[in-house]
Amino acid sequence: MSSYARQVRLKAATREVMGLLSLARSLAISSRQARTVLVDPQRQELLIEETLDQGEPRIVRLSSSVEVVIETQDQSQTTGVFRIVFQPSGALAGRSVQLLLSTGNRTQTITVTSPTGAIALR
Repeated sequence: MSSYARQVRLKAATREVMGLLSLARSLAISSRQARTVLVDPQRQELLIEETLDQGEPRIVRLSSSVEVVIETQDQSQTTGVFRIVFQPSGALAGRSVQLLLSTGNRTQTITVTSPTGAIALR
């Protein structure tokens, strides 16, 4: 039963993270201004930086059972804040990024492609 609960939490976290990334990309395109998603693996949260001054910032808090790892071509990061910046065109500023969400032996990989900003579950 606990294995099933972890699987459900992982799927829910994956949907929430993909939704937040998609929202940040859409906001960048519609406002014609860059939008930054801050990923903090230690605090287990992701947020759209430009919404911090608003009454209700756009944020996703992950369950304590869900671990997040950020990977780019040349590094893997599990500590410190990582920035994913969507340009007004929708593309990423910088290299493609993979977010690995895991609970125990199950992992979901979300890829954000640099040239287009496309967000995909792999």
